[in-house]
Amino acid sequence: MATFVLVHGAWHGGWCWARVAPRLRAAGHDVYTPTMTGFGERSHLLSPEVGLETNITDIENVLEWEDLENVILVAASYGGMVATCVADRMPERISALVYQNAFIAADRVAQNDLLPDWRREMIEQELVEAEDAWRMPPPDPELFGVTDARDIAWIAAKMAPQSAKTFQDKARVTGAHEAIGNRTYIRATGYPNNTFDRYLAEAQADPGWRAEVLETSHDAMITAAGDIVRILLEVAATTKRGA
Repeated sequence: MATFVLVHGAWHGGWCWARVAPRLRAAGHDVYTPTMTGFGERSHLLSPEVGLETNITDIENVLEWEDLENVILVAASYGGMVATCVADRMPERISALVYQNAFIAADRVAQNDLLPDWRREMIEQELVEAEDAWRMPPPDPELFGVTDARDIAWIAAKMAPQSAKTFQDKARVTGAHEAIGNRTYIRATGYPNNTFDRYLAEAQADPGWRAEVLETSHDAMITAAGDIVRILLEVAATTKRGA
């Protein structure tokens, strides 16, 4: 039995893992799908002060208060910034890292620094036009490559605004997370992002990484849930308990 902690991305919440978590649990694994401060059912806590550090603490506290060890930490998109920092601070609790179209935090680098120019400029323009300049409005799911009308409607109804500070804060990492030997990068190609392409190429060139390519949207946990479950079960099967 493995323990999964699934970390959602920007504008999302724990709800986005609804097609993945039940299948992992049915396979006998423990699964946590925390919603970070300011998102989903915790959107009432959104404020200009909510930043990257707030969300790092959210996930650290799940591991701490639930007494979790040998965690397979799975991150989507912005969640990769959070998960990398958590793994860097609590490497003894993490047995594997899985990134799904996720940003990998580097020391003194913000998510805004990692966005492709077109996306960063789009967000900056949206903030200029917004009533609250600190609040990033959620994008249309079609921007992420979601094509099914029902999925588009469901995702759009669930996404919530996000504090711009989460994208502006610079990460602080020491490199301790690099000692975690079981690492996977999943590139979902339906969303153009040269940063994700670079991560994929680096993973493919490094024997310490597993690399997967899925022809699906950025929200692969929704539009290709079966593939995500397959990959996660394979990661669990190769993860040494107590490692």
